[in-house]
Amino acid sequence: MSLHRRIMFTAVLVAVVIGGLIFFLVQRSRNQVLKTENGWWGPGAPPDAEEDITIRSFKVTTSDEELEDLYRRIDQTRPVSSLEDSQFNYGFNSHYLQKVVSYWRNHFDWKKQVDKLNQYPHFKTNIEVNFCLGIDVHYVHVKPKRVPEGTCAIPLIMVHGWPGSFYEFYGLIPLLTEPSDQGDLVFEVVCPSIPGYGFSEAPRKKGQFGED
Repeated sequence: MSLHRRIMFTAVLVAVVIGGLIFFLVQRSRNQVLKTENGWWGPGAPPDAEEDITIRSFKVTTSDEELEDLYRRIDQTRPVSSLEDSQFNYGFNSHYLQKVVSYWRNHFDWKKQVDKLNQYPHFKTNIEVNFCLGIDVHYVHVKPKRVPEGTCAIPLIMVHGWPGSFYEFYGLIPLLTEPSDQGDLVFEVVCPSIPGYGFSEAPRKKGQFGED
């Protein structure tokens, strides 16, 4: 066999092997099935009784006692000096942090912020989220005040990132539920807090689906 034919034979053989390997991997991935068993993420063992899936109204609250406790903690904080001319290259700059803390302590209106959070209806319920059972999930549910005749509101769920907060959508909600143009679509918006964020309960178990 000539050198040219040997090279051609080797190239064809390599192509067949690579093609077979790719075909095997593709078929293997198609045959894999994601397990969708339920997992208990709440404290202790799952209860024997039927799960409570009722929807409960929720309101953001604060008290003078809580704010006084916060102020006391802030006042007792001992600042640590940052490295000279380090800006934010070695973590959060402590000099700037003192300005932020001073604003939170002396100028930020906490009760006004609570009122702003409560401008939309809040709820909590114990539901299945990515197979996480046994934890309370918080969400904001805003229905349009007016739906044009002959149309219906379109359900829309907006989920924040990690990390993040349901509050990210507060500026967008009125644009979706109260459009200025009558020809625009109208949405019924739900903004949940992912488990462990905002007012949603954090999972009590480690591992996927509550397994170790």
